[in-house]
Amino acid sequence: MFKRGAFAAVSAAVLLTSALTAPVRADDGPLPLPLLPHVPFYPTTTVAPSATPEPLAVHSRPVNPTYVFGGRTSTLDDFLTRSSTLGYLVLHGATIVDERYFSGYGATSRFNSWSVGKSITATAVGAALADGRIASVADPVTKYVPELRGTGYDGVAIRDLLQMASGHKYDETDYTNPFQGSTFTTIRMVLGTSLTSQAREAERAFPPGTRWNYDSMNTFVLGWLVAKATGEPLSAYVREKIWQPAGMESPMLMGRDYQGSDIGYCCYHATVRDFARFGLLYLRDGRAGGRRVIPSGWVVDATRPTAPYLQPHHLTPDAPGSAENAYGYGYQWWIGDQGDYAAIGILGQFVYVSPRRDVVIVKTSQDLNSELHMAEALPAFRAVADAVAAP
Repeated sequence: MFKRGAFAAVSAAVLLTSALTAPVRADDGPLPLPLLPHVPFYPTTTVAPSATPEPLAVHSRPVNPTYVFGGRTSTLDDFLTRSSTLGYLVLHGATIVDERYFSGYGATSRFNSWSVGKSITATAVGAALADGRIASVADPVTKYVPELRGTGYDGVAIRDLLQMASGHKYDETDYTNPFQGSTFTTIRMVLGTSLTSQAREAERAFPPGTRWNYDSMNTFVLGWLVAKATGEPLSAYVREKIWQPAGMESPMLMGRDYQGSDIGYCCYHATVRDFARFGLLYLRDGRAGGRRVIPSGWVVDATRPTAPYLQPHHLTPDAPGSAENAYGYGYQWWIGDQGDYAAIGILGQFVYVSPRRDVVIVKTSQDLNSELHMAEALPAFRAVADAVAAP
C-alpha cells in the first residue's frame, strides 16, 4: 500500500519526466501540446506578501525591436512566440512599459520560477550575512551544516557553492535524462527520498574553487545552510527578509520535499509582477520602499564574476558554442558582458536586469527549446532595454 502522498508523488514524477523528455520540435515553432510546468507537483508553503506592496506605475508603450542573433534578424515579438512565452513584463525604473500574457494566463497567475529561484535562495544567504547569522562566504558550509561532514561537501566554502564551483560530482547537462542531475534529484524527491539525504550522498569530482559546474544540489545546500544558520525554515526567512521587505504584492508558494525541507533550487511560484519586483530590488542596489533590504556590497558581489573561469564566454571551455557560454556567473546569477545579468530557469524563465538602461525584464514560458533560446535572450532583451531607454 502507498504511504500517504505517495500516489501523488508517483503521478508527479511521471508528469515531470514526461514534460522534460518530450520531443523538441525540429521547426522551432510553438509547442504542439500544452504542458503543466507551472503547477506544483510537491508540497508547498504559502509565503505571505507585504502589507505595503512596492508600487509599480503603468505607462504602456510596448516595443518590438529587431536584433541579430546567429546571423539572423528577428523581432522581439517573434522571439516571444518561438519561445512559447506565457508572461512578459518590462520595467523602466518602477514603471511597467510592457506587460503581456498568453494562453489564458494573467497578472494574477503564479508561475514556477524553476532555476530563477536559485537567485532568490542566494539572496537569502546575503541576508543571513547581513544579520550576522553567517560570518563569511569563506566559511566552510560544514561549519553550519555539520550533517555534511565526511561527504563531498566537507570543507567546501560557501562562496564556491554560490559560484557553482563546489567540486560536487553532479551532471546537469541533459534535463531529458531522468537518471541524472536535477531531473533525477527531483524525481527521487517526489518519490520520497529527502533532499537532505541526497545531499549527504555527495562525492567530490574536482577541487573546489577551480572550475564551474552547474549543480542544483549546491543551491539546495545553500537553502539548508540558511535554515541551519538562522534557526528557521528557508521559506520563513525569505518571507521575513526578502518577500515582505521588497514589497511583494501577492502570496508566493514555495516548494518543499515530503520531509519538510524547502527545495531552494527551484519552485518559487509567484506572479510576473512580483518576479519583476525581485529584479527591481537588485536594480535599486538592494533597496525597496525607501530602505535597504539587502546590502549593497552583496548586490555587487552577486552580480560580477570573480575568477577567470567565471567570466563571460569562459564557463564551458570544452563547449564554447553552448548557450551557457554566452554568460559568466556570479552568486547564482548569470552575468552578461555589458554589465547586465539575469536569473534564468529551465523552460524559459528569466529575470533580466540592465543597470545601464534602468530596465528589468521578466519572461515566463513553457519552452521545450529553452536551452537553444537561452543565448538568444541576451540580444533580444538588450534590444528591448535600448528601445525602452531611448529618448
